Amino acid sequence: MSSVLTIRGGVPLTGRVTVRGAKNLVPKAMVAALLGSEPSVLRNVPEIKDVEVVTSLLQLHGVTVAKDPVTGDLTLDPQGAKTASSTAIDAHAGDSRIPILLCGPLIHAIGEAFIPDLGGCKIGDRPIDYHLNVLRQFGAVVEKRPGGIHISAPHGLHGAKISLPYPSVGATEQVLLSATRAEGITELIGAATEPEIIDLIAVLQKMGAIISVQTDRTIRIEGVKDLRGYNHRALPDRNESASWASAALVTRGDIFVEGASQRDMMTFLNTYRKVGGGMDIGDDGIRFYHQGGKLSPLVLETDVHPGFMTDWQQPLVVALTQAEGVSIVHETVYENRFGFTEALARMGANIQVHRECLGSVPCRFGQRNFLHSAVISGPTPLRGTDIDIPDLRGGFSHLIAALAATGTSKVTGIDIINRGYERFTEKLAGLGADFDITTTK
Repeated sequence: MSSVLTIRGGVPLTGRVTVRGAKNLVPKAMVAALLGSEPSVLRNVPEIKDVEVVTSLLQLHGVTVAKDPVTGDLTLDPQGAKTASSTAIDAHAGDSRIPILLCGPLIHAIGEAFIPDLGGCKIGDRPIDYHLNVLRQFGAVVEKRPGGIHISAPHGLHGAKISLPYPSVGATEQVLLSATRAEGITELIGAATEPEIIDLIAVLQKMGAIISVQTDRTIRIEGVKDLRGYNHRALPDRNESASWASAALVTRGDIFVEGASQRDMMTFLNTYRKVGGGMDIGDDGIRFYHQGGKLSPLVLETDVHPGFMTDWQQPLVVALTQAEGVSIVHETVYENRFGFTEALARMGANIQVHRECLGSVPCRFGQRNFLHSAVISGPTPLRGTDIDIPDLRGGFSHLIAALAATGTSKVTGIDIINRGYERFTEKLAGLGADFDITTTK
């Protein structure tokens, strides 16, 4: 079964939406519960596909996952952890890349792990080599088997000195989840330091881990023999918050995002204000709105934290199609993230993508023939068209473009948006969007 969203554009989005726990933290905090010797409680959990996938994977491995019917809080009890069949893991994992992060905790809990061939959003090369190399450095034995990879550690995991060639979020998470109960000290050089990483460290510290973060992107983990459970409220999803902010700007709307946090969005908020977006920042959320005047073009480069996050780029590019003048966006994190602009061009946007680095931020893609810079000339009226969603953030960008466009758009592949946006069609309806959903076989 697949769903088709028929959108009749041109209606400003106005109203209120609530943003809960971050997609880039909650599934990883759920995995961390495997490391404990007693139940953990995770609060502020969103109803998204990735949470469902991790719940299924944990249950396959003997973890009891109970959801509070009123609050949505999860209680995760790992005391019955066990081996699961490769077929069952493959069936439940789908296209999620979360199974790779189960490896370290599973090795500590039951001595082995299996990961199926991994999927994920089609926005660039996301190799699991970083993860496998990390596990090998801890002493794990990695074996390729039909349908996936078997990982074991006959002599246990041991601390290591690890240097990442790029501050990969996934590889940093792998080190944290593997090192906390490894014997000895682990030093991770070149670590990612995104807010979701710091929140994961907070979770592990509550469990009894000893982890210090230094100013030069070095993380030091002193392994401990046992960990207990945790009680933690997940930080809000800054990516979803930024997406709704861009939606308000693109549709000339006014949206209050309950739960949006200024502290973790300051780089985005500065950029939003430069473009011409309005905002009122409160303790319980942020109001984002179009101020009625012209939008300003800008030069923007994505980067690892504390730079402008790559997940913020795609929705904002839609807003830049309505800015007066020429904007330049240089993508330095994922090499193929501008694939979504093809649909925007069909809708009338004037966007040219280039292989050259149109910016000053150090970039890995300049000599590798990737289209990773974009020049956006505006403003250009957008008109409805048929769109097939390619990935999570690109898909949301297509939705808000269709909502701003004149005429009707038919959007397929919307199920992928459920991975990271909680009840997004309900939220769209609450904001006054004009659309219908049909389901086809």
